[in-house]
Amino acid sequence: MATDTFRYSMGAGLAIIGVLSVVLNSLLFFVCVKRNRLRRPPQYFLISLAMIDIMAVAVWLSLTVVSLFNDGWVVPQELCKLQEYTMSMCLYLNSHSFVLLAFERFLLFLRPSKHAEIFINSVVMIMLLALWLFDGTLAAFPYFGWGTVRYFSNQFQCAMDHEKNIRETNFVTVMCFGIPISLCLGLYMFIFIMIRKIRSRGDDNGALIVEINKRAIGDSYSQRLKNQQLKFQNAGTRVQKPNIGKKFTYTEDGYVSNDSSDDENTQKTVQKDSQKQTVRQKKVYHMAKNDSLLTKTYIIMTILVFLLWLPYLVVTYIFLKNRYANISDEIVFVVVFFCQCTTFIKPLVYVTYNSHFRKHVMKCFRRKASAQRENETAASERGYDNMALE
Repeated sequence: MATDTFRYSMGAGLAIIGVLSVVLNSLLFFVCVKRNRLRRPPQYFLISLAMIDIMAVAVWLSLTVVSLFNDGWVVPQELCKLQEYTMSMCLYLNSHSFVLLAFERFLLFLRPSKHAEIFINSVVMIMLLALWLFDGTLAAFPYFGWGTVRYFSNQFQCAMDHEKNIRETNFVTVMCFGIPISLCLGLYMFIFIMIRKIRSRGDDNGALIVEINKRAIGDSYSQRLKNQQLKFQNAGTRVQKPNIGKKFTYTEDGYVSNDSSDDENTQKTVQKDSQKQTVRQKKVYHMAKNDSLLTKTYIIMTILVFLLWLPYLVVTYIFLKNRYANISDEIVFVVVFFCQCTTFIKPLVYVTYNSHFRKHVMKCFRRKASAQRENETAASERGYDNMALE
């Protein structure tokens, strides 16, 4: 049995991890929803991961903290299976979300034109809905009789009794570790090779070219019908020159400069002009620095989460091989502690490593602070006006 000092110290540490996880994931959720340039379909996967972590803290981590401080399971027994269900569902969702993130990055570097067609609002929402339903069903297998759940005093949590469910344990290992790790490894290896090829070629401005779409804009069937309609609709009107919009600027490394400090109103105007007019020219997709940075962020997040779950997987199979293995209760719970740290490590990596996101955080709260100052100034001016009238 673990000592009282160990229980209280680990309980306090886990409570701090839970609070930081909720704060960082709420910050990630708020900024992604608030900022227009982050509220794009590929970012919905990050919002989904933030919701997963908050759910894990509310049901999985919090009940473990209560068990640590009370040295046992004191809440209603019905919550035991709910904690195990949340733990399993979060593991499934994290593993499969990492595969979707890797596929999104893979398609972005392989065929940016297809990436723009696939990762739209409706398709991404269907992906996320299917992911939550699929993983929620997989995590509910113990409710259907496949697997036994019980409270483990050395883990201070309810978990699957793997010694009695070897087939279910192997199934979870393959679905959460074997297939996702293999797919992520293959996709990121291909992305690494693609980036090296992209760096070897560039245009006259030194920008890194990802793809040159050989079909001119307007060659699709729907666009041809639209052009045909516009042809008769605008008959007899004066032809205007197309507004190509603002020229691209490039950094010294050849990336497209898409800093968040650019004037958003100007960009919206350019987008509206480009939608009104059809310019028949070849589309060149350049590699943006933020895309490369976001890919590195996803890789670090994926590696850290799987590494934190790896000790739990190893200890589980050690006990499957020898149920009387000489592993102390303290070591077993430290392994569980590493697993629950995954709710905190993902937003920590994203917020600290991704400088592009930090710029949006500063702009988001700077606007809020400036608006508050303007309201205070207006209120004070109204006060002076009332005094003058008196």
